Amino acid sequence: PTSNVTGSDPNYWIRGVDEAPQGVAATRQVETVVFALIPEFEQVKVRDAEGHVYALTRKTQGVDLLALHEGQRVLCTVTRRLPRVLSAEAVG
Repeated sequence: PTSNVTGSDPNYWIRGVDEAPQGVAATRQVETVVFALIPEFEQVKVRDAEGHVYALTRKTQGVDLLALHEGQRVLCTVTRRLPRVLSAEAVG
């Protein structure tokens, strides 16, 4: 069973991304750090403070993969349902 983030809507996780309950955004901002560069797959792996790992690809809007380096902070916009990065921005 999947935990219910909202605590009040049991159908939250089976709704579409654009159908989040009133008052709950369909996306969230996540601060991450680059921990792996995988040029042969045109991919960068980032990790948040809770240990969740996300992949940035050449299709990720807002970030130049070639300009990133290990240890760099990246602010990601992530979907709540079936988490994936919609956009990212290098920070510092």
